[in-house]
Order: sequence, then structure tokens, then C-alpha cells
Amino acid sequence: MKFGCFFLCFIIGFAVFGQQTESVDFERISADIQLKPSIKEVKLYVKYEFKILKDVDSVYLDFGTVYHYEIHNQNFKGFVKDQNNKLIFYNNEGGFKANQKYEFELVWFDYPKKALYFIDWNHDGKKQIWTQGQGKYTSNWLPSIDDMNDKIEFDQTITFDKNYEVIANGKLVDVIENDSTKTWQFNMNKPMSSYLVALAIGKYNKKTELSKSGIPLVYYYYPEDVSKVEPTYRYTKQIFDFLEDEIGVPYPWEIYKQVPVKDFLYSGMENTSLTIFSDALMTDSTAFVDKNYVNVNAHELAHQWFGDLVT
Repeated sequence: MKFGCFFLCFIIGFAVFGQQTESVDFERISADIQLKPSIKEVKLYVKYEFKILKDVDSVYLDFGTVYHYEIHNQNFKGFVKDQNNKLIFYNNEGGFKANQKYEFELVWFDYPKKALYFIDWNHDGKKQIWTQGQGKYTSNWLPSIDDMNDKIEFDQTITFDKNYEVIANGKLVDVIENDSTKTWQFNMNKPMSSYLVALAIGKYNKKTELSKSGIPLVYYYYPEDVSKVEPTYRYTKQIFDFLEDEIGVPYPWEIYKQVPVKDFLYSGMENTSLTIFSDALMTDSTAFVDKNYVNVNAHELAHQWFGDLVT
């Protein structure tokens, strides 16, 4: 009997949370991101814009853990529902009405244990920050919607030490010089699933070439790895041009960037417009015949259509 009641409650809860995409469409998430690598802290100022498809009493966001949060909309109130990792919002004006658009701002900071990684900040080495969101993990550092069916335009504004390079999804539209920091503003013109949100920070140089269709192909590399740039990224333009011609659908994003990182969890990850890959695949012309990036390069690039555009 107890098991039956538990099972029924589980099914009801799953159904309630599983149906949000049928009634709520999150259209845009604009995140102002501040990172403190010495203490592995992320602080966010996030604006959420969504449209109601059917009348609902509440709206939720997925999250991992939270140290502190504030909701900035006098008509909204929210509470953390720990057992389901949902931040649930209620509208004091009597629910959320169909065909209406709403927005609110969230101040959030935490010390995430998953999906956002701070590499070597307390040791000598290549100090980096990078993300890995596949597996519905992005909400561990950026409260969002885990459901892959809800595609959202994610825009990131990141403030960090000016001596580092900051890379994120989409087109870099502005860089603002501060005293000891810079603020990088990235814009995505099309929506995507949340697990594809990405950023990478480190000491990098870059090389750019254009595809046959005019898409910028940006190759990041460590300053000391100049001799590895051509062998590592060899055939990238040919692969890109071939896929566009063979698939018959133009590349769906404005830019394509690739960045190597230290201690990556996999060979590579096809975040929208930004592939992050293991720096173990950086190679020179001598080692190219034994191990190279070509296969992973082609695999991740194909996912920009099959995986990112079509999820």
C-alpha cells in the first residue's frame, strides 16, 4: 500500500513537471556572469523572458544547488523545491495567463560541483574555466530548463580578468574595457537546448578563416602551440564545406569556434557554434600520422546540424 501511494505520487509529480513545455515557452535567457575562480564561485544576474501557451498556476526553472538567490519582480514569488531541483514561481496576480508574455530577473550565486569547472587555479599550470553541459547539466551553474524540447535563445555577458580570452556561444558583439577586467558580450540569434550552453576561459591565441559560404571558422590555440595549429585544424574548411553541400542545409549559426581545454571529460563536445575539445588532440606535423583531431573534428561539426539544430 505504501509503495502504491509513493508510486502514484511519483507519477503525478513527474507529469506535472514534465508538461511545462506544453504550457510555457521560455524564449530568451540573458545571463550576466561573474566568476571567482579562487573560490570556484559563479554569480549570475539573469533575465528570463517567457510566453504562456496555456493558463498555469506556476512556472519552474531547473537548478543544481543554490547558495543564495533573489527574484526581481514584485509580482512573482518563488521557492526552492529541493527534492526535484526546481525553483517554482507563482504570480501574485492570479497565475499566468495564456498568450501573455512575462519576464523576471534572478540574482543567483553558488559553488557548482558539476558542469562548470575551474582548472588549476590553486596550482601552477594552465588556468582555465570551461563547461560541459551535455546530460542536462547546465542548470547546475545556470538555472534554466533541462528539457531538450524547450529551445531558448541564450545570450551571455561575461566579465573576467582582461589578461584572459573569454569564449562562448554565438557572435561576440562587444568587448568593454574596465580597469582590470573586460566584459565580453555574446549573442545567439537562434534558440537552442540548454545543455549546449558553453563558455571557455584561458590564455589563447586564435586564427580565423572563412568557409566557402562565408562563415568564420575560428581556431583557438595556446600561445606556445603555434606549430600545432595547421596540423590540428587540418581539413576543417574542407569538412565544413563538404557537410554544408552534402546536407543541403546552410550552417545554422553565425560562427564556428573550436577551443582546446585541459582535463576535458571527453574527446570533444559540440556546443552550439562552439566545440570544446581535449587539448591532448593538439598535434604537430610529425605526430599527426599517429594521432590527430580530424575524426573528432568531423564528428563534432556534423552535430551542429544533427544534435544542435535538430535535437
